[in-house]
Amino acid sequence: MGTPSREKPSGRLFYALLIALGFYLLYFAGLGSYPLLDPDEPVFGQVAKEIAAGSGWLTPHYHGQVWFDKPPLFYWLSAAAASLFGPTELALRLPSALLAVALVLLVYALASYDFGRRAGVFSAVVMATSLQQIILAHAAVTDMTLVFCVTGSLYACRRWLDAAGRARFGWITLCGTMAGLGMLAKGPVAPVLLGLTFVIHLWWSRRLRSLASTDALAGIAVFLIVALPWYVTMYAAHRRSFVEGFLVTNNVLRFLKPEHAGQTGSWTSYFRNVPVLFLFFFPWSVFLPQGIARSWKANHGARLAAVWFAVVFVFFSISKTQLVTYIFPLYPAAAVFVGNLWALSTLKDTGVERGMRLAAWVAVGISVLAAAALARSAHAKYPEAEWAAFVLGIILVLTTASALVWLIRHRGRSAPAVWIVGTGMAALTLWLVYAVMPLAAARASTRDLARRALGVPRGRVIGLDVDRPSLLFYLGSRLERTMDAPAARRALAGDSPVVVICGQSRAADISQPGCVWYAEARGLVAVANASAAHSKGAGRP
Repeated sequence: MGTPSREKPSGRLFYALLIALGFYLLYFAGLGSYPLLDPDEPVFGQVAKEIAAGSGWLTPHYHGQVWFDKPPLFYWLSAAAASLFGPTELALRLPSALLAVALVLLVYALASYDFGRRAGVFSAVVMATSLQQIILAHAAVTDMTLVFCVTGSLYACRRWLDAAGRARFGWITLCGTMAGLGMLAKGPVAPVLLGLTFVIHLWWSRRLRSLASTDALAGIAVFLIVALPWYVTMYAAHRRSFVEGFLVTNNVLRFLKPEHAGQTGSWTSYFRNVPVLFLFFFPWSVFLPQGIARSWKANHGARLAAVWFAVVFVFFSISKTQLVTYIFPLYPAAAVFVGNLWALSTLKDTGVERGMRLAAWVAVGISVLAAAALARSAHAKYPEAEWAAFVLGIILVLTTASALVWLIRHRGRSAPAVWIVGTGMAALTLWLVYAVMPLAAARASTRDLARRALGVPRGRVIGLDVDRPSLLFYLGSRLERTMDAPAARRALAGDSPVVVICGQSRAADISQPGCVWYAEARGLVAVANASAAHSKGAGRP
């Protein structure tokens, strides 16, 4: 009998470098090359900046005021990065990018355990290159932190179901720890979703009695130990303001009442997540129906993924407040189903291959429509980025078309099409980060306007009835906020350098002889008086 063949160390090094390059291109390249984008990133960035500056690590503050919009885990991670590297765009986004890598590795582990290594690799590629994953990896927001935590809890639960002896306590401890961190990432929604999923899955598996086992109770205890101390501390320190500001307003009421009345609250909102999933899990969403149909009852892991998918989708479909990121927690389960479908296609299953070719045709058609929509939207809203948006659409069309051509011409050898799509999505990400975002940033952030205002030495910077988070982040304590237009007008009439930032419609009302429109961004204008306009760094944009 011959000795089993082993992969050479040089081969392992090559694949490790290739994986590292893929992660860099998808998540880290250009991470700090564009400003924090309104409305969310500057808020999270400001809280983290204040923690790093010494406001305290327990109670979040936003411009000196207690801020209970979200629990502290993402703030802590961002503040730690800001303490090490400064409160830059790169540092504040770094936790999301790192957790995106960790999430892809978790998806690989989850799929490999139940469907084999090949399915694990495909599932990891699907997760890594889905549109929403790429977007959130580049965003200083809480969603990636939450999804990493809840996916870790799901994986630990899956291993607990099969474990025996002391290993059961190890896996259930990890499950409870990750669930507790999930509650620190985005609030009670994490244990609610996980609890519903675990109970439904155990009932389906006829193992509901295991919830009363010693190890399950230990997992619940670990969850409470991890999650509750911060909540108890906040309640003890702030009482009613914490209960009403965080638990009621930012959790219960968001579920019961639409926060964005123009988008949610009507009966159509119950179906809104269908197109959201289809668009933001693209280009893999076209394969999802077949992937679910082929795998959802294959084993305990597939059933757990199916229950999680359904619980998250239904929960956020009946929620009155809906954002496109809310169903992101189900993407790992979706990636497992699609990844296993691609693994099945390598076994020369003609039914699977036929369905995948049909889905690829759909992907090409959607890509063409998306390219046209991108060009039209850029022409209407971002004319300076019109050509860059057009190229972005072309990359998407070429990616899906190349995968389709491969599937048609190389039947029985579908695996390379996965890498074609992955490479195309990496190219799309690079173009988005380096070409599209810098052109569109002036309309999505007020950083450049703020920097122009800060360029006036020893000058006052007054914000007249403005509340743009990015403006507050980039100007910091230099910004004097007021609602008094006559006072702003009098300031501009003085001899000292003054820049007033306000809406364009109000600029004509406060402007004085000798004033200039110093900078513009997102409907705002910086009006500088003569002293500021002639100082160092001043001039028209």
